[in-house]
Amino acid sequence: MKDLIKPLIISILIWEAKLILAKHKPFIIGVTGNLGKTSTKDAIYAVMKQHFYTRRSEKSMNSEFGVPLTILGEKSGWGNPLKWMVIIVRGVFVIWQKSYPTHLVLEIGADRPGDIKSIASWVKPDITVVTQFGQVPVHIEFFPNRDAVVEEKGRLVEALKENGLFIYNADDHDAKKLLEKTKARKVSIGIHEHADVKATNVKLYGTTIEGTEADVMADGKSNHLVLPEVVGKSPVYCALPALAVARELKISLEVACASLRDADKPKGRMRLLRGMNGSIIIDDTYNASPKATEHGLKTLSEIETTGRKIAVLGDMLELGSHTRDEHYKIGMEASKSCHKLYTVGIRARVIAEGALD
Repeated sequence: MKDLIKPLIISILIWEAKLILAKHKPFIIGVTGNLGKTSTKDAIYAVMKQHFYTRRSEKSMNSEFGVPLTILGEKSGWGNPLKWMVIIVRGVFVIWQKSYPTHLVLEIGADRPGDIKSIASWVKPDITVVTQFGQVPVHIEFFPNRDAVVEEKGRLVEALKENGLFIYNADDHDAKKLLEKTKARKVSIGIHEHADVKATNVKLYGTTIEGTEADVMADGKSNHLVLPEVVGKSPVYCALPALAVARELKISLEVACASLRDADKPKGRMRLLRGMNGSIIIDDTYNASPKATEHGLKTLSEIETTGRKIAVLGDMLELGSHTRDEHYKIGMEASKSCHKLYTVGIRARVIAEGALD
């Protein structure tokens, strides 16, 4: 019964979402890629929310359910048929309501081949942002290889409107492969390679280590970026697309950098916390990627502190046949980076095993 009802609910939600987009014509920013999608989406929302009536995907609502629910402004009904009925009824009223967000920031992911192709058949972004890809991409479990993952993410680039904009990471050779997927305008972000929006002098700041800072160059001007309570290059890579979006939408980069400094930091994503007796805690418990976790641990190893360095690491999901090897490698890296290691989840036990070995 469940297998029959689920496709029906998805079809109705998508039908309503299509009507809403056709009626209200919001400016759509689609965020996909492999590393830091949710943090990038949240950063874009942070720089836009004071300037436009903006809605974003909540948490990681990026699936065939999550995308239409975001457009409807609803949360999941989970296994409750009555809740789904209420959501569907309210969706009809959204079509005709006068007030609707002028801008949508949609995170769009892929667990299986065809996921993004399906969404991109009816969601046409004005801006597509593609984040980094790891050597072992997350969500690779149901794909034949990493090239298939990259190809699927590229569907959102192909879906761009004719006058749209593709924001890509110049430091990532997989992201650059997607340039040929569209004739739309292109803007690059990066740290190492030449880029339209580039971060330099990325480093930790504060006598007791308070976060990460960098200088951002765009259009010949420099702006200072401060990201409290996070460590490493990964948060900077998530912030740069937000600054590229700000540049496109004529928001001052100085104002955008200030918005990112004051933005709420996502929990469990390379979060820097203060412990007792001068200790530093890195919380990376929310389904991280191997590459992002490795970046954070290497940064942790470089921190000078009088107290202990403590890492709290969680399961890295949907890695398929790479699951054991990637968790084990992270454990080996952790053994060189921290004094204490706590693991959360069944898969993360292998992180502890790698650290002990």
